[in-house]
Parts: sequence; structure tokens; C-alpha cells
Amino acid sequence: MGMKLEKSEWKGNQIYKLIGENLEAWVCPEDGMNVYRVIYEGKQVIAWDDSRFEKGATYGIPVLYPTPNRSENLKIHVDDAVYEARMHGLVRRLPFTVTEEVCGENEVFLSGSLKWDESQEDFSCFPYHSILTIRVGIRGNEMTWEYEVDNQEQKELPYGIAIHPFFDKNGQDVKITVPVDSFMEMTEEKIPTGKRIPMEETGVELRKPVPVETLHLDHVYTGYHEGQPILLQYEDFQVSIDATRDFTHVVVFTPDAPFFCVENQTCSTDCFNLYHKGFKEESGLEFVKPGEKKGGKLTFTFQR
Repeated sequence: MGMKLEKSEWKGNQIYKLIGENLEAWVCPEDGMNVYRVIYEGKQVIAWDDSRFEKGATYGIPVLYPTPNRSENLKIHVDDAVYEARMHGLVRRLPFTVTEEVCGENEVFLSGSLKWDESQEDFSCFPYHSILTIRVGIRGNEMTWEYEVDNQEQKELPYGIAIHPFFDKNGQDVKITVPVDSFMEMTEEKIPTGKRIPMEETGVELRKPVPVETLHLDHVYTGYHEGQPILLQYEDFQVSIDATRDFTHVVVFTPDAPFFCVENQTCSTDCFNLYHKGFKEESGLEFVKPGEKKGGKLTFTFQR
């Protein structure tokens, strides 16, 4: 069986099915380049939840940009300016334009771009002319997710980006391993204070396999170990997630639900405000120089 790239309709939008021998990724460019379903050997790894979609909540693998997760008081500070913020950023439900679709002998991938300018309703919340491109690909038992920020301004562009994957528990006892060194202290509103607490002092050790069902987390971690993958161990298969060095933070979210989330982020929650308060390293805020591009990559490897 070779690679396939199939098109069909879903919820009134065109979708693209990237299909390999054992792995499929279903992408909806018109709904934020969301990878709303991932299937490995017939098992749904990325959960689809119709009720969450209908009420506008996150689902699948949404793109959180330029302000992943929460911002204190729904405001962000950039130098002397203050802008309105949105929970989970500005782009997760916006239509991307498909810019490249390739189905080769060994790889299939799809790229979509979003032009950020005055035509966007929320441009005043982030007034930086730019283009965000997301590329999703499948090769063998690997799924890749890449991003690129193209700064079209004559000034530096600050940003944070993250994914928020909803992993289906599949009715199994799933264990996770997250190679991070510290937890970011948070307020009752789940806003990081800037203080980092060593993993040894948190009472929860994520650097060794721990059952998801024993965790009650919605927390930001940092000190990510570059070159060491996050591991999701199901009873009959596992998923490893490798990240480029810009993905310095991880959010772990384990609600009482049939899913859990392990979210690679280039930054902390509330990254703009942390940076403004002087917690520059802790914030993880990224910058693109005028007229330049910057990006990163996540690789999901599925195996028995």
C-alpha cells in the first residue's frame, strides 16, 4: 500500500486525509489547520469530540498562536503597548489557505498558510503583518508537525506557539513520561508567577512512567530535555514526541475525561506578560527579526 492524499467534506469544510500504511492524519485547513483525527493501526489516537466542536472548545490538535493558553486579565504587554488577548490565541478556528499538497512514494504532506493583516478581525490584538504556515506530514510510522512564522514587518515580532493535542485513552491504562526539570508556580487563576520549582519538590515525578489516571494536572513545566522524547505508553503501542529546541515548555492536562493532553509549547502560559515583568528566560517568548522567518518541528513516532 502506497501513500494517499484523499479529500472529502466534513462539517461543511474540505478536509485532507494523509494516509500511510499504518498511520492516518485528517487535517481541516478551514478550521485552523487542525489535525482533528489521528489513527494508528485502526486505533484513534487523537480524539474527536463532536460536543466540544459544537460549543467552540478545543479538540484534535489545534494551533495556539501567538498566545498559547491563558493571558493574565486577557491582556498582553509588549514594550509600552497593551493588547487584548484571547484564550488559546487568535488562529485556532481561522481558515488557512492550502499552499502545498504532496503525495510521494514514501511521504505525504500538506501545508497551509494564514496571512495575518488588517483583513483579520483580531489584527488589532496582534498588529504584526506576518504569515503563519503549518505543515503536517506522514512518513512511515512518523507524523511531523512544523510551523514557520514569516515576519513581514520592519520591527521585531514576538510570539509563542503551541499545540494542544487531545489524546484518546482508548479505554487503556496509559502511562506518560515527560522529560522536564521544573514546574512553573501558578496563581489560583492558573497564571505562572515566574518562579520555577524543581521537579523533586512538586510531589509528582513525570520523568519516569506515571499512569495518567493517577494525575490531576493542568500545569506548565519547563527545563525540557532536548533530544529526549515525551513518551505515551498505551497497553499495545506507544507514541514518542520529539521536539526542536524552541519547544522549551510542556503543559500537562489530565481531566476526568476519556482524553488527556500533553502540549508542546515554545513558551510558558502568559509568555508576553512574564517577559514584560522581567522573567525573560522563564517566559520562553520567541522573536523573529524584521523580514526573516523562524520555525520549529515536532515528530510523533508510533510503534508497538
